Amino acid sequence: MSLISTTAIPLTVVSPPSRPSSHPFPHRTLCPKPKPLRFPPRYVSPSAVDSRIPPKKQFHLFSPIPFLATVSGGFLCHRAFLKILPPDFSERWHHLLEFSEGAEEKVTQLPYHLIQAVMASEDRRFFYHFGVDPYGVGRAVVFYPNGGGGSTITQQLVKNVFLTHERKMSRKFIEGILSLIVERRLSKWRILYSYLNKMYWGHGKFGIESASHFYFGKHPSLLNIGESALLAGILPAPESFSPFTNPKKGKYSQARVLRRMVAAGFLDLDTALKIVSQPLSLRADGPEPANMEHENFEKQICGKSAI
Repeated sequence: MSLISTTAIPLTVVSPPSRPSSHPFPHRTLCPKPKPLRFPPRYVSPSAVDSRIPPKKQFHLFSPIPFLATVSGGFLCHRAFLKILPPDFSERWHHLLEFSEGAEEKVTQLPYHLIQAVMASEDRRFFYHFGVDPYGVGRAVVFYPNGGGGSTITQQLVKNVFLTHERKMSRKFIEGILSLIVERRLSKWRILYSYLNKMYWGHGKFGIESASHFYFGKHPSLLNIGESALLAGILPAPESFSPFTNPKKGKYSQARVLRRMVAAGFLDLDTALKIVSQPLSLRADGPEPANMEHENFEKQICGKSAI
């Protein structure tokens, strides 16, 4: 008989004594109490919270009134456009394109002071606008009736080639649209060359070459500054400002252009005063000019009456 007993003795694991909690109420959380919101929470729709919920589609009843108004307005504008344009508009358009070809080389045969005189008189900002000059229109309204008509060289070309001279808002509207189209298709030099050769210069003469031969008996390339200013000055009203029928008005128009050339920086004041003090030198075999009383036109350059 063995002295060692094989009976298993159960082992009891004694855990260390737990640390007593310092909180008097251990069943409550130790998190701080949340502070109350300063502003009430904003209501958020379910669609904003859960993007998976598609928004409700609202049914809108189609209104035909805006559509019909747009179609009717476009139809009326198109009808007015076709009514104002001449029947042979297509032929005139192609003729203008063919006539202005090679203008960049032809315009170099003209004296530069002639171009400056025309620009100073009719459209000083010709090389800076897109066919319609808002600044010129505003100046014409503010300084009416001494501020000019406000039409650009492009608008005057369009009016003389395609439209009539009637004073209507519809005609002016179509003139502006055609001016924008012409500016997109033709260069500035082609427009200027066509303008100089399509405008009416009085006594049945069209074009700068015919006008130069009629008034001075010379080619436009031989014109001096005073003669160029005179031709540019009679453009607004060729029959009224003609030096043959009314030398006084012709001299006044020359002084007005010289003043504008000085204001634009194209000419100095001393040269303008020297030119305006000289008498008009027209061709010898032309119509007999009417008698002109002596008048001091220097005031038209130094004064403010010829703006």
